[in-house]
Amino acid sequence: GQNKSQSAGLKNNKNKNKNRSNSLEELYAKKHADRLKALLEREACIKIKEEERQRAEAQRKASREKMFKKTQKGQPVMKYRIEHLLETIQGVNIIDVVCFLNCWEF
Repeated sequence: GQNKSQSAGLKNNKNKNKNRSNSLEELYAKKHADRLKALLEREACIKIKEEERQRAEAQRKASREKMFKKTQKGQPVMKYRIEHLLETIQGVNIIDVVCFLNCWEF
């Protein structure tokens, strides 16, 4: 009688151990997947930032070349400087200008 109950208890323990090992494997797999996902997201973010940096650097280089162009007599070409000023002015919101002016009223 007792041997049967002990063998039944051992079977239950074995099943519990199997369930625990399965749950540990699942937990490990889930953690591994989460880490992999985080790593891929981080790499994608770094890649996007690098592309933006390269694009900005190329744009600065192009504008720098335009700004340093000279006429035959050595004077700076004003066309590109005026275009740059116009772009800067157009980029400023009218609301920002109004707020700026309101701040200076006495």
